[in-house]
Amino acid sequence: MSSISSHSVLIVTLAYHYKDLVDYVRHYFGDRHFAYEVVHDVCLQLIEHPPEKVIHTPLAFLRRAIKNRAIDLCRNDERQRRYINSVAEIPDIHAHDTDGAAILDFTQRLEALKRIIESLPPRQQQVFLLHRLHGMPQLEIAQELGISRNMVTQHFSRAMATIQRTWHWE
Repeated sequence: MSSISSHSVLIVTLAYHYKDLVDYVRHYFGDRHFAYEVVHDVCLQLIEHPPEKVIHTPLAFLRRAIKNRAIDLCRNDERQRRYINSVAEIPDIHAHDTDGAAILDFTQRLEALKRIIESLPPRQQQVFLLHRLHGMPQLEIAQELGISRNMVTQHFSRAMATIQRTWHWE
């Protein structure tokens, strides 16, 4: 079975089991609109980036891909909620009662962090910024950069270790 026919089988399986796949996501995550969004995302991903290997059990593959995508979206939403909540707790630096020393201290810390990030090796810097700044999941970063997910994890871990070791914010 060639890669093209395997891809066709996946698309046909997705079309045939579309409603079942939406119900599958809805069963685990509850929201019908979210379920449609997840199935559409996976459909687009399959069309844009067909799997290179032959898929012997297309329905099982689709269920796994859809469930993984739903988990990624939920994690992304949670990360964004945490970020918004943390930003809401940051005092307004433009408040009248803020003194110049606090603003200077914040600016110096931010510049120090920026210098540390810029001093990271290029791949570590790229992985760190894609993951932390742009909120990309590690699997998407791996696909984007053409490296394994393990390498993405190693680059990110090394970047975080360097930042923690060299950025003295207290």
